[in-house]
Amino acid sequence: MRLFFRTKKATTSFFRSTFLIAGFITGVGFGVQSVFADSSINPALWKLSDEDSEVWIFGTVHALNQNLQWRTEKIKQAFASADSFYMEAPVGDATPETMVPLLQKYAFNKSDTPFYDQLAPADRENFVRALSSLGIPEEAMQNFANLRPWFTAVTLAGIQMQAKGLNPEAGVDKALWEDAKAAGKELGYLETLEQQLRIFGNMTPEEDLAMFNSSMVQMVEDTDMLDQLFIYWKTGQIEKLAALMNASFDGQNRMKAALLDDRNANWAEKIEDIMRGSGTVFIAVGAGHLGGDQSLQWYLERLGYEVVRQ
Repeated sequence: MRLFFRTKKATTSFFRSTFLIAGFITGVGFGVQSVFADSSINPALWKLSDEDSEVWIFGTVHALNQNLQWRTEKIKQAFASADSFYMEAPVGDATPETMVPLLQKYAFNKSDTPFYDQLAPADRENFVRALSSLGIPEEAMQNFANLRPWFTAVTLAGIQMQAKGLNPEAGVDKALWEDAKAAGKELGYLETLEQQLRIFGNMTPEEDLAMFNSSMVQMVEDTDMLDQLFIYWKTGQIEKLAALMNASFDGQNRMKAALLDDRNANWAEKIEDIMRGSGTVFIAVGAGHLGGDQSLQWYLERLGYEVVRQ
């Protein structure tokens, strides 16, 4: 893919971007909004605690305009109080050396037939429309011949994001990771990059194409979705955000379980391990994981914890 992999520095940035962008597909989202301070900004924050442990859980978005002032005093104080910082996966440490083998394993087409040759006429037309909306000519479709459908969707989402002036390097998770590293906080992760990639890589061919087709329809027909998600995030309307994201999984229950519910259950068990220790931990995960019927908090409450919205 000469279009994307030009220099080592650019490749590293692309790998980081890929996983931040993937948050959109897995029910996290990002959006566009004013870059100035806004009194309505109040992203959702929760806390659980016992006699010697305190855990803050913050719902994030994975890409923003870098000038947006999203840190409220409540968030600043909670983050400053923490000895450790956890995020979903070590995106900030991704390098070409670590990522190329994983992408070859999970993201690249292993057949001799490009996936787009298997699309129904209407689905292929949506793919062409999506490319056109990004200023990419139809003949450039061949640049994606070596990629699986899901990774093509992620790549196009990244191009769309950049066209909207959004930067994954300015995402909330990445910003907090940089702050935590600079402050000397202990860094931790709820899952590995391979675990994230494996969720997509283990999709059946039918699921892979279904997710791709859904993403293309959304890209060309539901252009306001990202803006609406961002409004819900910045104002702390987490249930509305989750409802909007869950609707995007209509008819794809197994994928919703793999991308959201199962991960929430696994993360809850990891947080339980953290609670068995002591100290204060700040955890940042995509906001889409913090609403709906099987949210991260729901799993924690099943484990006996009281998770209090702040």
